[in-house]
Amino acid sequence: MTGKKHTEWSVMRNICWLMKNPVKTVSIVLICCLTGCRSGPGDGEIVARVGDAVLTREALARFMTWEGLKPYQENVYVERWINRELLYQEARKKKLDQNDELRWELELIEKEWMIHRLLEHTYREKIQITENEVRTYYDENQEQFRIEEDEVRAFHILTRDRSEANLARQEITAGRQFEEVARERSIGMFRNKGGDMGYVRRGDIIPELSRVLFALSEGALSNVIRSDYGFHLIKAVKKRRQGDIKDLGDVRDDIIQRLRVSRERAVYYDLLFQLQNQTKVEVEIPGAGTALDDTAEYSPRQPF
Repeated sequence: MTGKKHTEWSVMRNICWLMKNPVKTVSIVLICCLTGCRSGPGDGEIVARVGDAVLTREALARFMTWEGLKPYQENVYVERWINRELLYQEARKKKLDQNDELRWELELIEKEWMIHRLLEHTYREKIQITENEVRTYYDENQEQFRIEEDEVRAFHILTRDRSEANLARQEITAGRQFEEVARERSIGMFRNKGGDMGYVRRGDIIPELSRVLFALSEGALSNVIRSDYGFHLIKAVKKRRQGDIKDLGDVRDDIIQRLRVSRERAVYYDLLFQLQNQTKVEVEIPGAGTALDDTAEYSPRQPF
């Protein structure tokens, strides 16, 4: 394989990954474009500076949103930005930005991202999922939503010591919302969701919690439970038995996504058909054509 062909294959493989990870794509492309921007003091509060490059509070907030970071992770992103800026400036010093191959790669990434944005815009314009359509799909496909194994929607609090867990339990039994207490006192991974673990099955959680959770009645709160991880409180919000049909409210988002994927596929091929009829297309390779192949593997988020 020649160097040029190898590079082209590598770039297209990276583009495929980027299009499968649109949030990361935005961050990577914008970091490439914006870390070189020089914003003066009048552009907003400056959070960090590397040479002449600055990171403003507004830019920090945008980047953190794109990368799914929480407010308490500001320092994580600032450090990441500083490191990227140092490397970027070093690359500029070595005149790597003047490399034709790099410019070609960036053009490919820009082109694929613009296509992605066009499709997203087209989907928003043409696709509307109504509540009646969701209900109809649910009624006609209930077997798809049958519970395969007993499960419980659970809320969970984890603390380092028993006294903290006891205090959390006292507050909840006194009438304070479980979610508020979890956000304030829990050190568990579901803290920012108010302790909401969603629906769990017996094997999804440690045995110490599973035994207690599946023995609780709906709405009941456990006593303090000790494990190797610390001290726990767990609440059984709702139980679903094997063979039950999930409530519409529990599967609405899933149904909307299924309907959307189906509609996006149709819109995608309609758009291509329209563009091919509007534009002169010539193919110089014998045997190749521009006929639409609707049997090809399709993903609405990566239709290339």
